[in-house]
Amino acid sequence: MTLIWISIFAALEAQAQACPAKTVLANMLIEVIERGIDEPVKGLELGDLTLIGKGAEPTPIGLATALPADIVVLVEDRSRGGLLAGAADLLVKSLQPADRVAVLTYGVSSKRQLEFSKDGEAIRVAIEKGADSLQLQVARPLYGIVEAMKLFNKPEPGRLRAIFLLGDNMDFGSQIRIEQLATSLIEDRISVDLAIDPAPRRIIPRVNVPPPTVGNDSPAMRPVLVGQQSVSSLAEATGGTASAYVRAEFFKAMRERLAQRFAVQYCVEKKLMSRPPVVELSAAGKRKFPSADVRAPGRATR
Repeated sequence: MTLIWISIFAALEAQAQACPAKTVLANMLIEVIERGIDEPVKGLELGDLTLIGKGAEPTPIGLATALPADIVVLVEDRSRGGLLAGAADLLVKSLQPADRVAVLTYGVSSKRQLEFSKDGEAIRVAIEKGADSLQLQVARPLYGIVEAMKLFNKPEPGRLRAIFLLGDNMDFGSQIRIEQLATSLIEDRISVDLAIDPAPRRIIPRVNVPPPTVGNDSPAMRPVLVGQQSVSSLAEATGGTASAYVRAEFFKAMRERLAQRFAVQYCVEKKLMSRPPVVELSAAGKRKFPSADVRAPGRATR
């Protein structure tokens, strides 16, 4: 295993040295999906992709899958019986040996249940026992995502960064706009995958609590609330997916999907690293995969 990691970092170092003058190595996560069956293509190569963006070299220099990941499991804090126990067990069994998982719950406030860890039992307990509140909840998953982003350290070569969210598809009345949050996630190279909670089955009623004010601030000085926003669109904008869960396999399915995504390394001017280029199939790629679409950060914001 040590030799494998040495070879990965040696390859990344060689790629960085291969970048033209005044450019640096950057990376992004993409999926290339066969239309109709919604499954990743097999056999994708560097020559099958082209990059379009200011300051970016048009041809990527590296392509990798099945990389280890730093994952924040973000769960809305409300009781779900034994569902989370099964979901946690399946997730732990699907993790790669070098994966690290942190657990965070959100509701009226956010609570850190587990720092990044490789301990499978600790991960299980944090997911299963963490979200079991009997309080009225506030349906604002965007705030939970903001707190989850704070758990990540700086990006590391050869590692993915992802948030696995179990919660509402719609955010009501937050002070955060999808477009702003998507930009921050893309810049930090963090993807979001959403398992949509089946809201019609809720036993605990919902309330939307007005945000707190400071002192005697006038209404004109208070932050403006944003209307209903789709968390699915945020997930898609970061290169992730959103689906309604039926059984406890949702976290496991997220990890498997993450392993099938392609980490693309490319050269770009340093000052433009925060603006990921558009990734498209090249002419050769279109001939090879005529019914495929590219999913990449920034392409689905709406």
